[in-house]
Amino acid sequence: MLFVSSSCLNSDSIAEVIEKLAENKIRNIELSGGTTYYDGMENDLKKLKRMYCLQYICHAYFPPPREPFVVNLASCDDRIYQKSIDHYENCIDMLKRIECKVLSIHAGFLVEINTNEIGKTIRGEKIYDENKAYDRFCTAYEHIAGLCSKNKIALFLENNVLSKENYQNFHNKNLMMMTDYGSILKMKKQIDFDLLLDLGHLNVSARTLGLDYTQQCEALRAYAKWIHISDNNGVFDEHKPIDPGSNILAEFSKLYKPDINVTLETVGDIAEILESKKIIERCKTDR
Repeated sequence: MLFVSSSCLNSDSIAEVIEKLAENKIRNIELSGGTTYYDGMENDLKKLKRMYCLQYICHAYFPPPREPFVVNLASCDDRIYQKSIDHYENCIDMLKRIECKVLSIHAGFLVEINTNEIGKTIRGEKIYDENKAYDRFCTAYEHIAGLCSKNKIALFLENNVLSKENYQNFHNKNLMMMTDYGSILKMKKQIDFDLLLDLGHLNVSARTLGLDYTQQCEALRAYAKWIHISDNNGVFDEHKPIDPGSNILAEFSKLYKPDINVTLETVGDIAEILESKKIIERCKTDR
C-alpha cells in the first residue's frame, strides 16, 4: 500500500494539507511534521477521515506539540527526555481516538537539535556519552513499544540521516543512531524492532560515511518492513520529487515486495506529488 506524507505540502494547517491531498484522490495519508498545533485539530482529523474515507498512519513529530521542540528519545537532558516520552504517550492516546493503527518513530540523536535545525546544519557542541544515550533510548523505546502493543498499534523505527556537513561539524563523529547497516544492526542487538527504511536518508548517510549505497540497501533488504522514499543528491536530504532515473528509485525497485508498505515523502506542489506517486506505483507494478 502506498501512503503520502502530510509533509509533502507546506502548510501550517494539517486540515488544509489533508483536504488538498484528499481532493486529489489520495486516501492513504501519513500524518507527519511540518504543521502547528491548534485547538480542534483532532476533530478535524476525524471529520476529514469520515468525509473522504481516509486511512491514517502516524510518523515521528505528529501531533505537533503545543510548545515546539525536537523529540529525542536518546536525550541525556532529563527535561527533553521526559517531554519526548510524553509526546509519544499523548500521540498513542490520540491514535486510539482517531483509529490509527500505525506509528513510526525516529532513532535517537547524540546531540540536541533545535527546531530550526531539522534537516539543516546542527550547531550544538555537546555530544552525549554513547552508552548512556543508547540505554536511555532503548528504555524509552521499550516503554513506547509496550503501549503500542497494548493498543494494537504497529510500531516502526526509522534510520536517521547523517549529512557530510554535520559529520564534519562534529569532527567526524556520528551524532545519529541508526544511519547505516552497521549501526542499525547495533541497535538490533539491543532491542527488537521493525525497520522503517528511509532510502533518502540512507543515500545521504552512505555517501557521508564512504559506504556503497547499493551494498547498504542489499544488506538491509531482509530487515526493511516499511519504506520511505524521496529523491536527493546524496549530499542533503532534499525530499525532491522522484526522478525516474535516480539511484534511489533503482534500489527501491529491488527492495520492494508486496507485503511492504511505502510512504512518499517528496516536497512540492500537488502535480509533482501526483507524478512521483505515479512513478512509484508504476515501479511497484513492474515488479
